Amino acid sequence: MKRVTIRDVAKLAGVGIATVSRVLNNKGEVSPTTRRRVLKAAKSLGYIPNSLARSLISGKTKKVGIVITTLLNPFYATVVTGIESVLASRGYTLALYNSNEDPKKEREAILTLIEQRVDGLILAPVEYESENVKYLIEHQIPFVLVARRVKESNVNFVVADDFKVGKIATEHLLEKGHRKILFLNSWKSSSAKLRLEGYKEALKEAGLSVNAKFIYSLAPNVEVKPILESVLSNRNRPTAIFCFCDSIALEVVKVLKSIGLRIPEDMAVVGCDNLDYTELLDPPLTTIDISRFEMGVKAAKILLELLDSENKNFIQHTFEPKLIIREST
Repeated sequence: MKRVTIRDVAKLAGVGIATVSRVLNNKGEVSPTTRRRVLKAAKSLGYIPNSLARSLISGKTKKVGIVITTLLNPFYATVVTGIESVLASRGYTLALYNSNEDPKKEREAILTLIEQRVDGLILAPVEYESENVKYLIEHQIPFVLVARRVKESNVNFVVADDFKVGKIATEHLLEKGHRKILFLNSWKSSSAKLRLEGYKEALKEAGLSVNAKFIYSLAPNVEVKPILESVLSNRNRPTAIFCFCDSIALEVVKVLKSIGLRIPEDMAVVGCDNLDYTELLDPPLTTIDISRFEMGVKAAKILLELLDSENKNFIQHTFEPKLIIREST
């Protein structure tokens, strides 16, 4: 992504560079109409004045920005709790924004946090090929990715081994005798990409071909019920379902019960995240623990290290997933 300059802002606003400079530095007289036009152009282009970028790098506000998918997701609620437990003890306050899996909302949140002069960011990127992360890299803004990776390798991140998540979940179902395994995946994120690769690898090692009709990438707010009803109406239907996360698994359990299928006798179900309610379900859900609280703690500690030291080496930490076997399989 091309770095935005003051010249770009001037061109879009239809004014001279000197006028843009006066507006951004709040010096000199500029008409209210022109000021609004310049500020609108700067925001739409994502322009960051050098002085603002420097204040971010120097880390003086004791405020950290967090951008996640949604706090309504229990997984991210726990991750944020882990982040807060570390940063609050060091006197930092948090500014939290939800992206709702929308790259545009994610970009708006990042720009707003930059305007608030946060010391750094912790981000769960919406996309694996993320323009927003490229933007942070190009502007040298301190940040740590949490729960998700991106295509670029020159970043700090804390994640679970998502390839292993997909592989061990599928291997568990294979060990239970299942050969037709439906995978209800998420979309666009690195976690979705890697868990799918792990799912395919487990099938391959078992000498099974991958059936594309047994793989679904669920966009946000897509209902599970119509998909399941369609899949289960076929003669060649699955006998087990691997769900990207426990939230999807919960919906799956509801649908299966509503149509009279028994778990695990008629359909085995595996989730991921080991959310607190999963052991209270009927039957208790087999899931995968990926250290969600510890993930938040580690992300916060890495960000503090970035802010407190001159260390320019990238810090990348991967948690090992752990299969939690319960009655749903």
